[in-house]
Amino acid sequence: MFSKKLSILIITGGDSSEREISFLSAKEVKKALEKSGYKVTLFDFKKGSSELKKILNNFDAVFPVMHGKQGEDGKLYKFLKSSGKPYVGSDPQGAKIAFDKILFKRYCDKHSFPTPKWRVIKKTSDIISFGFPCVLKAANGGSSKEVALLNSERDLKTPFVKKILSLDDEFYVEDLIKGVEITVGILDGRSLPVVEIIPPKGGWFDYSNKYSGESQEIPFAPSVSKKIQILAQKISLEVHADLGLGSFSRADFLVKDGSLYLLEINTPGGVGLTAQSLFPKAAKAAGIDFPNLVDGLVKIALV
Repeated sequence: MFSKKLSILIITGGDSSEREISFLSAKEVKKALEKSGYKVTLFDFKKGSSELKKILNNFDAVFPVMHGKQGEDGKLYKFLKSSGKPYVGSDPQGAKIAFDKILFKRYCDKHSFPTPKWRVIKKTSDIISFGFPCVLKAANGGSSKEVALLNSERDLKTPFVKKILSLDDEFYVEDLIKGVEITVGILDGRSLPVVEIIPPKGGWFDYSNKYSGESQEIPFAPSVSKKIQILAQKISLEVHADLGLGSFSRADFLVKDGSLYLLEINTPGGVGLTAQSLFPKAAKAAGIDFPNLVDGLVKIALV
């Protein structure tokens, strides 16, 4: 058994577009860990890795709670791994592949995981030649902030799409598949109950709907056959293990006409840990409340 007086450093904040959500997750993780008896300190990664290095030795373990590029692309995990300090997270290289959506699409093609047809784009004419309807995505975006649904060429002229294409990033488009969205959490080598996502009527599961509380997230995915759910769990486990994503991850899928399409897999840094987040809801459906969930993640890191 571990001492309940262990000192945990939560790394959060940073400079990404998801700084605000990172703080929300971090505050809830901090509250839960303190309830379990840990001594917890928050560190804003905006202060930089040099400041982080100065204080690392004061803690027994590190719990990064940073969504977006800084927390998900593997660089922070690489830094922590080189420090030798136990941390809640994944293999740095696996995180890099999972976070960069273009690298992940290539990974899916290489390993024959079912994913929507896609193409890297350099200019708007590439999107037009790919065809509509389609989904435009930035390779290093997160929380659906850098995603646009394109139904026709007219959508390319909207301010939101122009803003996305102006980012310092790479881009791709994929087929727009209108089906049932499901997500599968992986915790300590096993799959959690499949969660079905129902956005508000007329909407989709974008950044706003993820955190507004207006979407429905239903454990055990009542609209999806057991066969498809088992397949989604199997694929999620395979990808998680192959990429070395550590103690937890979450894979997102679409289901249409009995076919399953893998959209992406979220590294531990990309798995939300707020009251509105999908992963804690899946854990709860498996009988694991939030304090026990985060306590368990720390204990796995310390083993």
